[in-house]
Amino acid sequence: MVQIDCMQGLIAGYATSPKGQETIRKFLTSPEGQKAIDRYLATPGGQEMSRLLLARALDGLDLPAPVKDQIRTALAEKKS
Repeated sequence: MVQIDCMQGLIAGYATSPKGQETIRKFLTSPEGQKAIDRYLATPGGQEMSRLLLARALDGLDLPAPVKDQIRTALAEKKS
């Protein structure tokens, strides 16, 4: 179990580093990355994760408050 924790720490450290973030961005914007995202979003877990991320990301987006509220309402309705 210690090895898994160590590996997770290494991955988290790389993912939060400038080089890691650039690598992730390049992959996610590539055709292969877009296909991987599409495959993941087609799964129930991907749908759940995307709703969670969208709800969190709304606070950081430069959108009018009414638009954010509409999105939050739609997410809440979809969850029900």
